[in-house]
Amino acid sequence: MESARATWEELMEFTDAKWDDLPLEERYAVRQACEKQLPEISRRRAWESLCPPEYRETSPERLPNLEKFEQVQRWQFGPMGLLLVGPTRRGKTRSAWKLLERLHFEEHRGIIAMSPMDLKLAVASVWRDAETADTWIWRLRSAGVVFLDDLDTVRFTEAVEETIYDIFEFRPTHREPVIATVNRTGRELAARMNTNGRGAKIVERMREYCQIVNFT
Repeated sequence: MESARATWEELMEFTDAKWDDLPLEERYAVRQACEKQLPEISRRRAWESLCPPEYRETSPERLPNLEKFEQVQRWQFGPMGLLLVGPTRRGKTRSAWKLLERLHFEEHRGIIAMSPMDLKLAVASVWRDAETADTWIWRLRSAGVVFLDDLDTVRFTEAVEETIYDIFEFRPTHREPVIATVNRTGRELAARMNTNGRGAKIVERMREYCQIVNFT
């Protein structure tokens, strides 16, 4: 094995005995190879921790609408977010995760991605304590990208509505993007979350601060 060209898996197979048997120059080559690969390995492991296994491998040609998939992939990081709208099983979530993969490896200050259950459980947990809630809201405000999948299927408690409202109110006005997928029309979504008139305001912010890709 040429140590300087070793794969990470090969490098990790070294035992103390193997290491002791290596000439000094070979040890130096192995150490250099490790140092070069560690950042990429770290990013890859972080991505695997973030992205569900089902969405790590997506074949665009097998999706129902390749044109819409490619339109999503052309989105460039900036203050204008992205809203993917359309019926279920149209490739919205897969398109979003493929885009997030690129953004992750471009290192845009971290990505927060939440399914409806993730959002529901997080809100139920953090809103019990004001200090915890403040910390979590700060994370949502300062993340490089916030991705909300199937946003319209979550159960809209008042705390959930307040959280979503803050995401779409604070982030766009501070030039931070939000990416979301929804199945319902804006009118239907607004009607489902209308405590204190917030539903219409949230939908208005979505339309104003997100590029809309219609998967219908």
